[in-house]
This record gives sequence, structure tokens and C-alpha cells, in this order.
Amino acid sequence: MATTEIATDYISQKELAEELGKLRGKAYSPFTLMAWERNGRGPPVTRIGRDVFYFRPSVEKWLRAQEKAK
Repeated sequence: MATTEIATDYISQKELAEELGKLRGKAYSPFTLMAWERNGRGPPVTRIGRDVFYFRPSVEKWLRAQEKAK
């Protein structure tokens, strides 16, 4: 019987903060992501109880949407 991990495309808030920090050369705090969520500026979240997770394809889509034309 084949098994599939359902959470392979999800990352934690801490992991996302670290990944986005790599883009700017300085780590983001998970609190920054919380503030972005509260203000409606951040990537979509998935909540399981009190835990917050991010679906990688949704984060990539959100990141592309941040592009600005000059």
C-alpha cells in the first residue's frame, strides 16, 4: 500500500520567516508574518488549531504578486 504525506507542501511560520529572510539577507521574525496576516498583507495561511502553516505554492503566488513595474 502506498503512503502519501499530506503535509509535504506546507511549511511553518518560523520556516517561512527564515526563507523570506534569505531574500533580503536578514531574517524576518515570525511576528512580522503575524502582523502581515493581521493587516491582510501577507501570504495566505492555513490554521490547524493554534498552529499556522503556509502552502508553498500559495506563498510563491503571493511573492510573485509583490512584483512592481517601474
